[in-house]
Amino acid sequence: MKEVIAIYKKQRVLIENSLSSFIGDLDLDQYDEMKDKSLFSLFPALKATYKINENFKQSTPMCTEDTKDSSYIGVDKKHLLERVKFRDDNIYISNAYINSRSATTYITVTVWYQKEYFVFDFELYTLLKDLSLIEGHELFSRFTRFMYAIFGFLLAAFSLALIFYALYIVGRLMLEEADLLSSLFRSIIALTLGLAIFDLSKTILEHEVFYKSLSRKNNLENRLLARFLTSIIIALSIEALMVVFKIALSDYSQMIHALYLIGGIGIMISSLSLFIFIMRYDGHKN
Repeated sequence: MKEVIAIYKKQRVLIENSLSSFIGDLDLDQYDEMKDKSLFSLFPALKATYKINENFKQSTPMCTEDTKDSSYIGVDKKHLLERVKFRDDNIYISNAYINSRSATTYITVTVWYQKEYFVFDFELYTLLKDLSLIEGHELFSRFTRFMYAIFGFLLAAFSLALIFYALYIVGRLMLEEADLLSSLFRSIIALTLGLAIFDLSKTILEHEVFYKSLSRKNNLENRLLARFLTSIIIALSIEALMVVFKIALSDYSQMIHALYLIGGIGIMISSLSLFIFIMRYDGHKN
């Protein structure tokens, strides 16, 4: 939703000019006939329309593409219109807001004509698509979302499997004689990897399926990579600690291999730190 607002703010002049042109082309004398036959098909982003009389009372039903809600007739709309400043062409275009009926972002266009207020509610997301400010084919977008959903839920299932594997190791440790230190470390590593994979799954589902991102301005990929690598580094650090303990209890001559592993982890930490620094620097620069 924030990204929709960001695109709206950047392209506000174009959006308002397009809405003004659309409203200006309407013959409001034919409003009652048009709203029943062709108004919604002319502009898919239009989701509702109604009229308010000069006494600020709603005088017509709330009309949508499929329904007419007469319960709004007579409702006082003074609080919405008393501070409105119309342009020279008697048109007022609101800022973007959250519609209470649909919980999505809307823009309202109000026209003062022959002592009546004509109100048109536009859904911002659909409006951006109609104006080609959001690119993408609807069928392909659905297919992409479907594929992301499959991979996201599969990753979530694998993370759940790692959790059960960690619990299995702990359970076997309690029931059988096993290497205590090795078993505990293996279970911790499995849980850490499970957390990293679940975090990846959550991000994919959140940003590509349920709340699909409309832009990459917030460096989603970079943040996702940084978080995932952090989890991997934690898992490798635990593994390195386990190797050190094993070598210390058995053969000190093999300690050089633990040093190599710790050195590699150190390089990964340094690289990740540099990556995060560059990412934040670019973010502040932009």
